[in-house]
Amino acid sequence: MSSHKTARLARVLRGALRVWGVAASVEAEAQGGEFILRAPSMTLRIVPGWLVFRDGQLLASHAGLPGLLRTLRQELAPGFANGRLIIGSSL
Repeated sequence: MSSHKTARLARVLRGALRVWGVAASVEAEAQGGEFILRAPSMTLRIVPGWLVFRDGQLLASHAGLPGLLRTLRQELAPGFANGRLIIGSSL
């Protein structure tokens, strides 16, 4: 994954965490395209191919960003109401 795409995805993930009200950090590995989300209650790892791991266990595999965000919301903010995130809009 290029550094531009890595930076963009990191911004999307940080924005989603902010919308969900989750206190977590996003760490991006520039070379490998891997992301680590560290929340007080858990650590999630996202690897190329949209694979999501928690504590070394595979949680889900996705074909794209919408499914990935849905899984992250279910894991990190289960009480947050279902809804849609609009990515790339300027309101």
